[in-house]
Amino acid sequence: MSKIRGYFRLLVLAVFTLSAFGIYWVGLLGPKVLGKRYEPWRNNFMRIWANGVAFIFNMEVEIEGKPPQPPFFLVSNHLSYLDIVPLYLSLRCTFVAKKAVRYWPVIGYMVHAVGVIFVDRKRKTDVKRVNEELSRSMNEYQGLIFFPEATSSGGEQILPFHASLLQFPADERIPVHTASISYATSEDDKPARDSICFFGARHGFLEHLVKLSQTHKIYCKIKFGSRTEQSADRKELAQKLRENIEGYFEPTS
Repeated sequence: MSKIRGYFRLLVLAVFTLSAFGIYWVGLLGPKVLGKRYEPWRNNFMRIWANGVAFIFNMEVEIEGKPPQPPFFLVSNHLSYLDIVPLYLSLRCTFVAKKAVRYWPVIGYMVHAVGVIFVDRKRKTDVKRVNEELSRSMNEYQGLIFFPEATSSGGEQILPFHASLLQFPADERIPVHTASISYATSEDDKPARDSICFFGARHGFLEHLVKLSQTHKIYCKIKFGSRTEQSADRKELAQKLRENIEGYFEPTS
């Protein structure tokens, strides 16, 4: 029964996402023709899409703390591709992702179209261009979200932060906000670590998505820190931010 429910959910997810994306493209014509910014339309679209995904997966999101308003720079721990749902629900934002995501079939094109910024982490000489792009993208309509762990985890602890990903806020002396995400499942489900968190080489993306879709109920708690951190030294900033999140982090069950 759980497999039938799971496959049905994936079918609904695919139809919903493709249909919504088509509407998104049509809606973009207005801002383009009128010479307006597209971010307000994109923000409304992504919130509606995230609400739809939460409904399809029977996902309950609890928000604790005060989400920052644009423009902002925010870092969070990273547990799963599902993390974007609670973040889109609570923030007007876009994400900074590794460049490899841009070349994923279908998904890469779609995330590029909704304004995700891609960074080549291997090109250390590309700092100036990246900083300029991030500076343009952090504006009154949207904030920027980074996952400085540079990978996802099982949620038992906060992994070390990669200081190189914090070069932009360090150079620009930007106060950085923090958030933490944790998951739980119902008593009838496998623990969230084994069904929600997507990390390591245990499963491929599609295999994991099928497993996630069979979950009866998903509980997500997203907490926003009460203070920001700032430093001109990226390594010091990375340490401060990690300690900040560890102060209120709730492990995934």
